[in-house]
Amino acid sequence: MNINKRKRILGRKKSGSAMTEFSGAMIIFILFIFAPLLNIGILPVRYLIAHGIISEMAHRMAVCEKRTEAQKLLKNNSWWTNLLSACGVTVKNPDAQLVIVDKGNSKSNVSINAILPNDKLPNGSGGPFMYSIQLSADCDISPLFNAGAGLPGFTSPVTLHLSSQAQWENLGRNPETTLYYINE
Repeated sequence: MNINKRKRILGRKKSGSAMTEFSGAMIIFILFIFAPLLNIGILPVRYLIAHGIISEMAHRMAVCEKRTEAQKLLKNNSWWTNLLSACGVTVKNPDAQLVIVDKGNSKSNVSINAILPNDKLPNGSGGPFMYSIQLSADCDISPLFNAGAGLPGFTSPVTLHLSSQAQWENLGRNPETTLYYINE
């Protein structure tokens, strides 16, 4: 058998015989490299959306006139949890606390529905104080393509504890009851 003839039989043709190999390689690339990277790549975007919405809700609570109104806002408004669920983030255990920092930088947390003692009010003995509302929640951030079980971030949601804090704006007194708005 002639060597040139043998090369023609065993060698590749220059007229497109590699197309079948290329399509198989592209399928492997898309299924095993591109899709998992896309699945992971959506997690930071969803994290930033969740953090922004929780920050907005904490700010809305902080600009309420009374602390009881901030508590009602958290319980009755579901726009932020509905918006996050539409973006692929499930909110669990939302909790709000009042953070009190005194002049010595001592920090104490009080539940949003608790009454403040007299020494923690703006005219209290340890004052002046800075008040903040801290909103925190456990968030399940889902990848783009979700499966029942598997690696967190690749095929199942990643659970993160997110929190945001905003300064309490109203340190005045109610003229009718002479109580501080932060304690009503």
